[in-house]
Amino acid sequence: MSALHQANRRLFDGPSGSVYSFYIERPCLARVGAATIWGGDVRPTYELLRAVGELPDGSTVVDAPCGGGIGFRSLSHGQRLRYLAVDISPAQVERARRKAHGLDQVEVIVGDAEKLEVPDESVDLFISMWGLHCLPHPDKAVREAARCLRPGGRLIGAMICTGNGIRQRLLVRPGTGVFGPTGSSADLAGWLTQAGLTAHQLEVSGPFAYFDARRPSV
Repeated sequence: MSALHQANRRLFDGPSGSVYSFYIERPCLARVGAATIWGGDVRPTYELLRAVGELPDGSTVVDAPCGGGIGFRSLSHGQRLRYLAVDISPAQVERARRKAHGLDQVEVIVGDAEKLEVPDESVDLFISMWGLHCLPHPDKAVREAARCLRPGGRLIGAMICTGNGIRQRLLVRPGTGVFGPTGSSADLAGWLTQAGLTAHQLEVSGPFAYFDARRPSV
């Protein structure tokens, strides 16, 4: 495990993980906090996650990193699919397991979003919500997601990216705090293309980049 992985595991196992899980599960609170602190709009997070509730029976979802289980918000008890949620933080995994109580489709495990034990071309929807900026190799994580997707499969998510604005330069400091090398929205677009994915949406709000990309159908 890399030094950055270890640092983020310690961080999200502590109060920071609890605070993040608390506000991200409350859209009104998250919206105010994101606008006030970051200067960005967090609402696309919840709009993208509606994709989970639209999946047909028999679908497979991978959510990495899953945090405290925000991706479960659109999952109904009656959906017959497989949902694998992965996070490097054992505390976040326990939070997600508690949130998934009664959702028999969900399996939550400790794991690395850059190296998943998931077969090639086996996933219909891959969720990477607010994790790429924490990883030591975000481009590798995008390639790993693309590897897992079936032809026609979909990758959705969000990351905090670098930029030219004063607030962005002050808040987004690669290699400090939770941040790995992260990258700009242009870097993210490049990672998606290099992984063989087609971006259907790449929306930027302040330091937040939201993406919706597909693996081309054969």
